[in-house]
Amino acid sequence: MAYPTPHPATTDLKPLPVPPLHDTLDAYNHALTAVLSGTELDRAREVVENFRTGAGPQLDAALRERASEREAAGTNWLNDEWYSSYLTTRSPLPLSTNVGFQIALPAADDADDTAGPGGLDRAVEFIRRAATVHLAAAADETPEDVDARGNRITMNQWFVYAGGIRHPQADEDTIIPTELGAASREIGVFVDGRLFALPISDADGTLLSADAVRAGIEQVQQLARSGATGAFDFNAPSLLGSEVLADLLPTMLSQGSNNAIYDRLRDMLFTVDLQDGETAASALTDADADAGAKSDTERIREATFAPRGAWAYKPLSYQISLSSDWIAVHVEHSCQDGATLVTAITRMQNAELGDGSNAQATPEELTWELDDPTTQDITARLEDFRDAAAKLATDIITVPHSLPANLPFKISRDASAQLTMHIAQQLTYGRVRAVYEAVDMREFCAGRTECLRAATPEAVTFAQKLIDATATPDDLQNALNAHRGWVKRCKSGNGFDRHIQMMATIDSSDPFFTDDAATAARRDFLSTTSIGGANQIVRYCFAPTLPEGFGISYTPLPEDAEFCVSWNVDTAEEPEEFRANIARASEMFWDFCAKQA
Repeated sequence: MAYPTPHPATTDLKPLPVPPLHDTLDAYNHALTAVLSGTELDRAREVVENFRTGAGPQLDAALRERASEREAAGTNWLNDEWYSSYLTTRSPLPLSTNVGFQIALPAADDADDTAGPGGLDRAVEFIRRAATVHLAAAADETPEDVDARGNRITMNQWFVYAGGIRHPQADEDTIIPTELGAASREIGVFVDGRLFALPISDADGTLLSADAVRAGIEQVQQLARSGATGAFDFNAPSLLGSEVLADLLPTMLSQGSNNAIYDRLRDMLFTVDLQDGETAASALTDADADAGAKSDTERIREATFAPRGAWAYKPLSYQISLSSDWIAVHVEHSCQDGATLVTAITRMQNAELGDGSNAQATPEELTWELDDPTTQDITARLEDFRDAAAKLATDIITVPHSLPANLPFKISRDASAQLTMHIAQQLTYGRVRAVYEAVDMREFCAGRTECLRAATPEAVTFAQKLIDATATPDDLQNALNAHRGWVKRCKSGNGFDRHIQMMATIDSSDPFFTDDAATAARRDFLSTTSIGGANQIVRYCFAPTLPEGFGISYTPLPEDAEFCVSWNVDTAEEPEEFRANIARASEMFWDFCAKQA
């Protein structure tokens, strides 16, 4: 399997180190004490020690050999296997690995956020702002990327902004990048499930003017009001997952002009779904038009788990409301992480748009030509998808960030959010299970993320004692120091998760990778992540990793903290109690801190 090639500008970044095996296993043993006790902990430690003296050294040596080979090729020892872990996902992408992000784009002071001219003007503005970033990638003119500390970071994730598609195949999908530059590019515009190709740049690669884009979208709206949609929305096949689509897509592409349509879909810079127009209907069903305004909770859930206007295998599928300030993007996650998206949105917000080209933007509707058996097959499978999507629920929980003045120690926003979730677990279940927290690793060659195991023994001890009313300032300080130490460990390339994960790609048969107790510290009951404040990404949503667990994004706000929580209504463990206890845990935590000030 061929994976995306490394960006030539950043193959010289520092190599991602392979941590010393003994350090990894020592740290993992420590992590196990947070989530296990008694005979289970004893068994897990025995498995770890058997691995240390048994299969571990051989697998570690093989991984180091891989690292040397990959460094010479300008990548790292997890690059190919990282792609593979995503591309072998067979279930529907919106219900597994894709992510929905709400985008911050402050309205101009004179903007009229209605379904009338103001709403359309804002949609045109965002489309042109997004297109500046996408066209720069297509022209190979994306500016150098640096992190908050000024470190150069990998450019490997930016190729998706030029277009391309994840192509379903048997066993493992492939990424097909576009071969087009910036000239004569198209975007896709969804309206009520119908897709229209719309020019966005002229023959010189110049972004079209606001008037030209607006005129093109108005034509799209006129076309959408005429005629009827087909048996299902254009994007419906993409919702079914690669287990289905790997077999179905070749049949689709063999019919009519579908192969040419698929090529155009692949080469689109991005797609955008115009929502809340005159004919807008529910994103989950083909039922009556949705007459009421949707809450942010409903919108982020639908943007993630049941997008109506998003080909789920395209890298970025934007969604714009014409009747509110809602803008979101449905992201295929295999080739880019949230931190790169934050940079892209920042560049969109700051883009100098200019007048642009006055070339015409004449839209063309794209439709699938399908025989009756294929249509009936997709229709039946779509119902299965909708049933599964309906079981994923989302809640937005906002709690005060009541940091006391004159506190004798520092508490980061990240640590306070994680401690709140540990306390909520302890309140709900009487124990704490493993927590995944993503850490940005793009300063390393071909870096992606490492996992910070936030449920440290020190944090769990503090949560237990806080609930028992026996916690001391030293207990909190120990928890904060442990969290801070994990951040430093991960940022230096010395986390243990990727090390263990990549040894398993060589041979996963050892009990170290399979035993229930030995893997307890790496089974993500809470899959959590934060990409900073709400200036670029307001909030985001993704499916839980485990059926019984939760997916949680958390966002620091000036005076509050927000938790966007997702779970499966059929399989999650006590979701009502856990969500309620997030607010209770926050109150308990800050009350304790207030007593220390």
